[in-house]
Amino acid sequence: MITTNTLSFLSQPGTPHQIVFVDPPFRQGLLEETLRLLETQGWLADEALVYVESEVENGLPPVPANWQLYREKVAGQVAYRLYPT
Repeated sequence: MITTNTLSFLSQPGTPHQIVFVDPPFRQGLLEETLRLLETQGWLADEALVYVESEVENGLPPVPANWQLYREKVAGQVAYRLYPT
């Protein structure tokens, strides 16, 4: 387990992963930067899957242009989305 600031950690060059789960604290504005860093810092392997949880009221998160929404579900105030990269 790594206990550090997520954005600082993701700002470093990463090791590519096939599956990434993203569930940032809500209403803190962390999702967009987290997704950008995953894409730009090498954290995603070719054809990775990224699972994202976010607030329903915010709509679709701004994801990198090459990501396409594959699946989406809503439960209460939480939207669950899966993106192949």
